[in-house]
Amino acid sequence: MAVDDKTKKAAIKEGGKKGVDMSGMSDLGGVKFFNLAVETPNGDLEVLQYVLEGMNAEVDESAEERKGGSGHIGKMLLSAGDKQIAFICHVPKALQEATSGFSIKEWVAEVCKASGAEVVEESEEVVKMVGQGNPEKEQFPLKMRDAAQAAGFAYIKSKGLIPEEDSDDYIPEVPE
Repeated sequence: MAVDDKTKKAAIKEGGKKGVDMSGMSDLGGVKFFNLAVETPNGDLEVLQYVLEGMNAEVDESAEERKGGSGHIGKMLLSAGDKQIAFICHVPKALQEATSGFSIKEWVAEVCKASGAEVVEESEEVVKMVGQGNPEKEQFPLKMRDAAQAAGFAYIKSKGLIPEEDSDDYIPEVPE
């Protein structure tokens, strides 16, 4: 099914905004891997691809609003519709090689296992997954996406790719 221009534009816009946010968080906190639920695709893999394109677009420094700029970051994009889930995992080859103990195949396997999604397309840097909901078996796309998000986050955290919460945050005393 062809994606209409309005939906395509909305997906690229969502990707651009979230991409620049991810890039900023990565620059500030050093995090290079993100698990992210997105809304525009509504479980449509083709639309989800446009979100990824918006995220990975080069930043136009002369533009009024910054968009994109996250092509160097590893990301798992998760979308749920009424009947299906669609996920895209993108991890640049250079990041895969620079991150010891990390495997794009393991990350994808954890997400698929938790959600029931299956790999439908795979390259060295990008893996696309789809899963069908089945209300009779209590498999609802939104719950499937949430399970995938939790599993994906748990994987990247288990590999030390998410900073541990610091429970000893310094809170200055406010003079009275």
